Amino acid sequence: MFSILFKTLAAITIACTPQAEPLGEYWGTGEAESAYYELVDVPLPKELAIEAGSFEVMPDEKSLAIATRRGDIFVADGVFDEHPEPKFFKFAEGLDEIFGLAYRDGSFIATQQAEVSRITDVDGDGRADRFDTISDAWGFGNYHEFAFGSKPDADGNVWVALCLTKSYHSDEPFRGWCLKITPEGKSIPICSGIRSPCGIGPNEHGVMFYAESQGPWNGSCSLKVLEPGGFMGHPISFNWYELAPEMGPVPVEPNTPSRLETERKRVKQLVPYAVVFPYIRMGRSISGFQVDRTGGKFGPFANQIFIGDFSLGVVMRATTEKVNGVWQGACYPFREGFDTGLLAVQFTPDGSLIAGGTNRGWPVRGPKAYAIQRLDWTGLMPFEIKEIKATPQGFELAFTKPVDRDIAAQPQTYQLKTFTHMYRQAYGSPEVDQTEPQVSAVNVADDAMSVVIKVNGLVQGHVHDFFLPDMRSSDDDKLLHANAYYTLNEIPNTDSAPKVPSGDSSQSKPWLHFKGGVGPGKGKHVVLIAAEQEYRSEQSMPMLAKVLAKHHGFDCTVLFSVNENGEVDPTIPAPFKDKEMRHHIPGLDKLSNADCLIWMSRFMHLPDDQMKHFHDYFDSGKPIIALRTANHGFQFGKDYVVNDRVVGLRELLGGAFSGHHGGWHRESTRGIVVDDQKNHPILTGVGEIWGTSDVYRCHTDQHPFPEDCTALVLGQPLVNLEPDAPANTKKEPLPIAWIKTWRGSQDRSAKIFHFTMGSAEDFANEGVRRLTVNAVYWGVGMEGEISEVRSVEVVGDYKPLAGGFNYQKLGVKPRKPEFYK
Repeated sequence: MFSILFKTLAAITIACTPQAEPLGEYWGTGEAESAYYELVDVPLPKELAIEAGSFEVMPDEKSLAIATRRGDIFVADGVFDEHPEPKFFKFAEGLDEIFGLAYRDGSFIATQQAEVSRITDVDGDGRADRFDTISDAWGFGNYHEFAFGSKPDADGNVWVALCLTKSYHSDEPFRGWCLKITPEGKSIPICSGIRSPCGIGPNEHGVMFYAESQGPWNGSCSLKVLEPGGFMGHPISFNWYELAPEMGPVPVEPNTPSRLETERKRVKQLVPYAVVFPYIRMGRSISGFQVDRTGGKFGPFANQIFIGDFSLGVVMRATTEKVNGVWQGACYPFREGFDTGLLAVQFTPDGSLIAGGTNRGWPVRGPKAYAIQRLDWTGLMPFEIKEIKATPQGFELAFTKPVDRDIAAQPQTYQLKTFTHMYRQAYGSPEVDQTEPQVSAVNVADDAMSVVIKVNGLVQGHVHDFFLPDMRSSDDDKLLHANAYYTLNEIPNTDSAPKVPSGDSSQSKPWLHFKGGVGPGKGKHVVLIAAEQEYRSEQSMPMLAKVLAKHHGFDCTVLFSVNENGEVDPTIPAPFKDKEMRHHIPGLDKLSNADCLIWMSRFMHLPDDQMKHFHDYFDSGKPIIALRTANHGFQFGKDYVVNDRVVGLRELLGGAFSGHHGGWHRESTRGIVVDDQKNHPILTGVGEIWGTSDVYRCHTDQHPFPEDCTALVLGQPLVNLEPDAPANTKKEPLPIAWIKTWRGSQDRSAKIFHFTMGSAEDFANEGVRRLTVNAVYWGVGMEGEISEVRSVEVVGDYKPLAGGFNYQKLGVKPRKPEFYK
């Protein structure tokens, strides 16, 4: 279904546009923002009227495709130049209001008001000459019935969010719904209840969200998750459930006026706003969004959502997390001063943000009818509230710079209010039910990059409005933006997120720290993680940390899986039978400042905010020393997503547990150095390698040893648990230590050393210790410091317990972290 006359459209638009109320004032931070993020104009030829509705970076990473609300697709060269003077080439025309664009397999995929199309240049002359309809499974009959399409997901599906008819009606099939369109053109209904979307795509965790505008049944603008089978809140589109029997029964009609928190209990399909954007303070008509996957090229906000606003011409940030199975999160001011109403944003390969749009004849704050601008990070670090997360008793706030510890430790530094909106059929809502919670305690992190605040008076279902005008960085900077807004749909369950001991100085930390002595590692920080239940890593990791600190100079922090009493507790089940339960590893924020990770976990089911620390580290380009059970270290965790693709531990580490090749707790392992790798730096000075751990089978016919991995050591199963036992000749040696490189979302090269030995008894062997210590030097790029004469002797007493699950017999029980000091 193609072109509708623009003049007719414009006339309808003008006739239907209500008298504009005052749009609201700027934040007043534009001049200060410009020191960190510079706005660069992209010149547009007046004769082309390029009113951008969506963008796509072309495969050559040098050209930008621009789809317009007038129905054109342009390809522009030179937009990414330092001083852009782009040239525009019209690829296609005659389409309808394109609000979704991608380029896949030699064709554009464009979402128009009435269809998703595949548009191809068959003869290679630079102009489209073939137009195929992938799907037109919805109706169209009114100018306001826009369609917003995602870029294809990992399976090639395009998700389409469909506007209602004039905000109050659903006169055509599936108006007010989201449909998932497969590459073959099959249409799958996802959810109902949408009002007026203006952006759709994955959040930072790879889950599909959309941007909703204030209006009927929507008190303010918001980001919402497109929950399959969900109801987004506007009931007028219930009439199409008869066309979607797979969606189940029609939801219960919500009451009006009410509160969303109240109606969630009545209407089981109702999906709450994940992030509410307070009206005018944080936009009036939020629009297109995209996650920063530039790997730090755009500043300190990697893997956060950046979202525009049509009316106010601003870009904001957002972060999301899943708590008790429900999505929620925060929004933050970012950059004001764009020249027109923003409809779309797009990150570039070199780390800039393209933003553009049009006023479309509607009131917008920017002075131009249409514009495209580029936002470049200047390289200076702003002092900002980086991220807010919910805790069982309050919130954790992370910052982009270390805070002034004295100021940050004062509860009065944190001004906090809450509010919600009426959930009603009428247009929008004022802020209602205001409260003023009090911050009663503050715990400042060791690195001063974050604080945990205890709040008396948390209100589930309310937006928590933060104002920190007195906060200062350690170098006395004020916050660039002192406001942030967290939507608290759920208060984290203390049963599924064990309590962290309070930060009072009178109580010990739930981790251990070993200050580095004299040695080559001076100034480097190694984080070691002991979070498994079988191989006594709670003993081996502190021992290894002491070796690295005393003999080699590395600062070392050991993190543990703890119970609700803050005790190191290997007896906690893993995995949990109850999938709502969660393990807990306090201190994972220290990974952000680690130079190397030594990691041993097993079937951990961690809260999403803790998994994010792992995922951020995996993307950081810093080395990973993965021991024994790390290759099955998580269970039911949040997916690790790289470039919109889920990545498992097998791919990350180069192998994963597929079974016991050696006899489990019956056959020990003798390491055999691979002949052509005997001169590898990691093997310097390594003598006999032996341990009581059996050989893991990590590779199969279906998953052979990867080409991007290099085996250093093979493991030969022995017939019993003695070091001089003969080999079990029925079992061939298999790789037990290998290296590889990994590139995550930030496209940074990380060194990986995976060693499938690693029990506490194994580390009694000098060869096992030296191999691991050498791997740390190799990982941090200090191969030249590896020496066979450097000591790996155990520091103090080390009496490792045997592996296994018979905890009472083995003497394993919960203990305070200092027990392992």
